[in-house]
Amino acid sequence: WHNLMAARLARLLGADPSPYEKEAALIARGMRELLWQTDRGAFAEFKDLLGLQLVHPAAGLWSVYHTLDAGLVTPSEAWSLTRYVEREIPRLAVRGPGVPEGLSMYASSNWMPYTWSTNNVVMGECLHTALGFWQAGRADSAYDLARASLLASLYMGICPGNIGSMNYLDAYRGESQRDFADGSGVFSRMLIEGLFGLSPDLLAGELAFTPGFPSSWDRASLRHPGFALDFNRTGPVDTYRIDSRLARPVALRLALPRRFAEASVTINGTPVIAKPDTDWREAPRLVATYPAATRFEISVRWSGAPVSPTPAPAFAPTPPSDIAAFVAPPAPAAGARLEPVDLAPLFNDRVTAIFAPGKYRSPRSPHVSLAIPAQGIGAWAGHVNATAAIDDAGLRASAAKNGGLLALPSGVSFATPGPGDSPNVAFVSQWDNYPRELRAPLSGRARRVHLLMAGSTNWMQSRLDNGEVLATYADSSTARLPLHNPTTWWPIDQDYFIDGHAFHRPEPTPLRVDLKTGLVRITTPADFASKRTIIPGGAATVLALPLDPAKELRSLTVRALANEVVIGLMAATLER
Repeated sequence: WHNLMAARLARLLGADPSPYEKEAALIARGMRELLWQTDRGAFAEFKDLLGLQLVHPAAGLWSVYHTLDAGLVTPSEAWSLTRYVEREIPRLAVRGPGVPEGLSMYASSNWMPYTWSTNNVVMGECLHTALGFWQAGRADSAYDLARASLLASLYMGICPGNIGSMNYLDAYRGESQRDFADGSGVFSRMLIEGLFGLSPDLLAGELAFTPGFPSSWDRASLRHPGFALDFNRTGPVDTYRIDSRLARPVALRLALPRRFAEASVTINGTPVIAKPDTDWREAPRLVATYPAATRFEISVRWSGAPVSPTPAPAFAPTPPSDIAAFVAPPAPAAGARLEPVDLAPLFNDRVTAIFAPGKYRSPRSPHVSLAIPAQGIGAWAGHVNATAAIDDAGLRASAAKNGGLLALPSGVSFATPGPGDSPNVAFVSQWDNYPRELRAPLSGRARRVHLLMAGSTNWMQSRLDNGEVLATYADSSTARLPLHNPTTWWPIDQDYFIDGHAFHRPEPTPLRVDLKTGLVRITTPADFASKRTIIPGGAATVLALPLDPAKELRSLTVRALANEVVIGLMAATLER
């Protein structure tokens, strides 16, 4: 965006803008080549530089509104990005006495678990998103989002009239930073550039006017130090009067939402040529220009058939993972034989050492990066020295009391080392500390393999597979268990907070084994509605991978896929 502005300034000053234009074009082309997701109609959040160079599909609000604001997309892409927001970003209803029905704000992202600044409810971000909706030609949706944001913050908060940062809908922070005037600048732009559609560009000597009034409005008025605007609609005639108070006369670049097929347009009493903008199919526009002036009296008489948007490609919401068989398997069948898999040859660490200080130093980007701290846990804002004390004393004691087996309420048991410091986990990771994958030999046939797993994940690895477990048959076919944040793969240091709103995860929840006490928790989503999710001593997760009982088994593989996470296999039991 800065390069685009530099190119415009260079052109006005008579310099060669080509280097800036070429770089800006390369940026836009690179975004499409590396990040555009055809199946979602949206850009991904980012693509990894390191490791498997995964594309992270779940973009946050910022990746939508900045892209729209920078003008890096076509009108169709802009429309599609707004549909992605409506489809994938958590929506929080704004309700209260006198509040119109159906209003809502958006969370910043759908990432889990929570950390500061990645999944909040922020006035400024929602207003910037509303501006993006206006820029995409979706005035009604933009106005509803803007109105919801203003009501929640200015009228329904504990500081009336405040244009702050977060509001009462934020599950973690509430209005704790109402003194941050984050929303002031974008509030002004949303109002002037979005709702009233006025965008002056004195470098280019023009005023762009793209009114964003809701379709139900028949009048509007604005008084501003730079201009005054009056709008009236009477039947088929729309009239606009713009009085410019800018430093010099400006040319008018007009783009009106098309109401009907035909229109006769006059500006300052002079008929002007107005044409449909063929690039805007989803939000049809009528465009015209007029020479520099300080006042514009615009009259538009519509006629003919009503104009409807051309339907854009439909994208279904990302379906929830079918994980019931992985996280909530039935009890072993009558007569089933349970056989622990010998993982001792694979064990390469103690689970308590996962967050050792300074442990994870490579690979790291050679560029400026907000990578996870070297202890493998923590965040950028005041949490660079964060850690979690993992204590497996309870797990080891429980195993010692039962002949080296941890017994679950379902009847499944896991073989795991007892007291002492012997290794009790097979870690894999894209960090250089551990191998990328480990494989244990198998033989015979089984209905499923039950797994006790523990490791790390974080918000930057949310909504994608962090790792996988593969059972390979003798014929080389496989059964796969995706280790997906936040469905099957849970952080060792905490439970997920699940509120059904900003932190939405409707799938079944797995058994959790608290390492410090040995307690096995049988859970439901309702058990995770408390924000106090840190687990003293940490917890492992019980999963299961269904198998084809007609096929001979060859091996069991645990593999790391995402960067900055550690995947750990602590035990495996075959259900024969």
